[in-house]
Amino acid sequence: MGSALFIVTLLLAFCSIVYELLLGQLLSAFLGNTIVRYSVTVGLYMSSMGFGALLLPKRFQTECFVGLLKVELALSIIGSSAAMILLASNFMGLQGLPFSFLAHSLIVVIGVLTGFEIPLLIAIGNSLKPQSEARVLGVDYLGAFLGSVLFAFFFYPHVGIFLTAFIVGLINALAGLSLFRFWSLFQETERTQSKFFLVALLFIAVVLLILIANGDSIEQLGTRMYLQ
Repeated sequence: MGSALFIVTLLLAFCSIVYELLLGQLLSAFLGNTIVRYSVTVGLYMSSMGFGALLLPKRFQTECFVGLLKVELALSIIGSSAAMILLASNFMGLQGLPFSFLAHSLIVVIGVLTGFEIPLLIAIGNSLKPQSEARVLGVDYLGAFLGSVLFAFFFYPHVGIFLTAFIVGLINALAGLSLFRFWSLFQETERTQSKFFLVALLFIAVVLLILIANGDSIEQLGTRMYLQ
């Protein structure tokens, strides 16, 4: 079970950094100055992760399994739709400071949710094997590195922004669903509460699969909206 948790941790870190890189790329495309956009995106993401870890709700700490499912549901929805939200907002005339505020708000929200993930994953890891903090953090950093490399060399040049967002959202949802493997570790009340979120993650995964199946059409629509 310990190795399964590390795989989940790696996938979740991979997804979070790709969400942020997608937003950084869109910001540089719409507002220019690529170095500034990526620097601010990464810096804001890292600081938001710190705030997320500090502000983790106490209820999440006492019900870490349910809390993590809630976080993954939110990340799957927000992360996979963030690029389309920015594109649609720009297409409808939102520009300048309001557009920048929206984009950076999405960066902060994803960063805070990612900050929630880490202590929850550590709590689950400690329930499997005490003092798992270093391993969970190490795997998390490795996942972020893999996400950065794959985004730069594969997803962005070969897949496209919007289809990448859907694929990564699907990976995020499936990683959340795989937490079902740890179901037996938690109290009956927590297992009962988690049923809704597992079903919701499954629904999101199915929706994203349908979107991915129509990914070429969506990418072409996004390109037309961007060019206009």
